Amino acid sequence: MTDDTEAKAALRERVDGQRFVMMTTATADGTLTSRPMTVQEFDGWTLRFITQDSNAVTAESEGKQVNLAMMDGGNYVSLSGTGRVSRDVQQKRELWDRLNEAYAGEPEDPDNVILDVHVDEGEYWDGGNPIARVVGLAKAAITGERPSGKHDSVDI
Repeated sequence: MTDDTEAKAALRERVDGQRFVMMTTATADGTLTSRPMTVQEFDGWTLRFITQDSNAVTAESEGKQVNLAMMDGGNYVSLSGTGRVSRDVQQKRELWDRLNEAYAGEPEDPDNVILDVHVDEGEYWDGGNPIARVVGLAKAAITGERPSGKHDSVDI
């Protein structure tokens, strides 16, 4: 794992603009559960989501380790961090959008909460552009050499 500024910037570049993630939490018995979540905001190294207090993701995230996974073309990202639940109505209003309204009603509803995930570390894999990936895979199949790509782990 590196603490390199360049690696952090490369990780950040792969996360910026991502709208959807798969969030993995552990249930009370230790079973891992993943679910799709919509990113409301990416501030510093904190990702914010709107969810419901009655939802299992809230209980499974508060003060606990979670994982966020995302994929975009040949880029894959895994972020590990700690969840924290906020009930700040003003902040919910600032984050609220039509998608939240359609699924969850109004920001003033006390069941609607903000789930922050503060990222502690991240990892990414970059397979390059689609043509390079196909050529690399074909070359690997013929020569037995591993396809090229970029990978790094980062402490935040």
